[in-house]
Amino acid sequence: MTPQSATFSDQGQARRDDASAASIVADLIQTALRTAEARSFRRLGEGPTDGEPDWDKDRRRPPPQGARLPTWRIGKVERFITENLDRPLPLETLAPLVRLSCSHFARACKNTFGLTPRQLVLQYRIERAQALMRDTLTPLSQVALACGFADQAHFSRLFRQTVGTTPRQWRCDNSASSAHRRDPS
Repeated sequence: MTPQSATFSDQGQARRDDASAASIVADLIQTALRTAEARSFRRLGEGPTDGEPDWDKDRRRPPPQGARLPTWRIGKVERFITENLDRPLPLETLAPLVRLSCSHFARACKNTFGLTPRQLVLQYRIERAQALMRDTLTPLSQVALACGFADQAHFSRLFRQTVGTTPRQWRCDNSASSAHRRDPS
C-alpha cells in the first residue's frame, strides 16, 4: 500500500464520518423543532396530535393493586402509633412492625391511607393534641410533649400548617368549657 492510497481511503472515511455527523445533527434539529412546536401548541390550548407525547403528563405507572396494607396490618400500625405517640416513630420502626421493608411499607401506607407514614403519624399526633386541648386545661407545652413534638414551637408550627389555625386559637374555639359558657341553657 502506498502512502497516497492510504490518504485517499482516510479522506473517504472522513467524508462518511462528516455525512454521518451531519445526519445526526439534522435529526437533533428536527426533534428540537417538533418539541418546540408541540409546546407552542400547548400554550395555545391545543393538545398533542398524531400520537405526539404529552410532555406535561405524569408518566409514572399507577401502583400495583396488591400494594395496600391488609386489615390486620392496618390495625397493628394504628394501635402502635396511638400507643407510642409520645416518642419518635420513624419509618424504620413502623415497617418491621408489620414485617415489610421500609420502601414497601411507605408505598403501601400511601396507597392505603393516602398519606405517607410521616403524615400519618402527624395526623394521629394532631388528633391527640386536639383531644387533650378540648378536654383538659393542660398547658400547650405539655400537650406538645405528650403528643411527641419536640417543643411547643414545633407543635404550633405543624398544627397551624395542618389545621389552619394556632393551637391557642383552636383551643379557644373548641374547648368543652367554652361550649358551656356560650350555651346559656
